[in-house]
Amino acid sequence: MFNMVVEGYLERLDFLTLIGFLSYSNKTGILQVSVGLEDGLIFFRNGEILDAYFNSKYGETALVDLIINYPLISFRFFNTKIDREKRIEKSSERLILELLKVLDENKNKEILVMGGQI
Repeated sequence: MFNMVVEGYLERLDFLTLIGFLSYSNKTGILQVSVGLEDGLIFFRNGEILDAYFNSKYGETALVDLIINYPLISFRFFNTKIDREKRIEKSSERLILELLKVLDENKNKEILVMGGQI
């Protein structure tokens, strides 16, 4: 049985904040994400990110693709029991910090490509 808790649209950094909130709140369920015609899923059990699927990618690769390439993300979180193998071995805290680093590095590359103009 699915029980939807929250839904909306967020920019990348706010989306990472949402992932952090779900993790630190020890949530169990599925975070459904949508960008244009692409849909994906992020699986949580007791706050740990078990796996992700987006744009034909799995695990951390799916999350990096989502964070780097899509500035606005639609989401829905469903409280539900999760019976899924853990594909992401890092702790959620470490994973979120690494995603923040990837996002920051990507922003720096965009600035360089634009010739340093902000």
